[in-house]
Amino acid sequence: MKKEISKPITFLNHPGQWQLRSLLEQLFISPDPDRITAQVVDFLHSHPLPADDFPLISGTYTRTILLRNNNGFEAMAAHWSPGTVSSIHGHPFFTLYYVVTGQLAYDNFRKNNAVVEKTSSGRLSASEHIAFIGRPDTFDNHIHQVTAMEETLSIHVSSDDATKGEIFFPERTVQ
Repeated sequence: MKKEISKPITFLNHPGQWQLRSLLEQLFISPDPDRITAQVVDFLHSHPLPADDFPLISGTYTRTILLRNNNGFEAMAAHWSPGTVSSIHGHPFFTLYYVVTGQLAYDNFRKNNAVVEKTSSGRLSASEHIAFIGRPDTFDNHIHQVTAMEETLSIHVSSDDATKGEIFFPERTVQ
């Protein structure tokens, strides 16, 4: 069965969530991936964000930018319509995902010359997170594809603009 890849719609400058933005502003001054992961996860466990605060569009996912720092670090909320599938893509040096509500399935891939090979699969449910540290100055770290198993709100923190991540195409994929 062929997965229908969704293109996200991005919203800038979410006006709310001032407590989370304040925490992120402090963490981004001298970014340390382990400290960011621990403090953001702790904050989101004790301050769950309401999914209704973020736009939801059927058949895709929306990206709402929570904060972009001039050093490259950014945080965004992704609101996933059920069944939405992302492209196979990589990320910058550091990436943290936290599922606020819902459930995401993911397939991980490894780059092998001109193709990517599937290496593992998993799921993240509400209050679960995963963080990755890769090679600096590259955008092919933590190559994966995400599928929303149900309506899902997730928070993503990256060491650079996540849209700079390398995209991989199905014809260059080994399952």
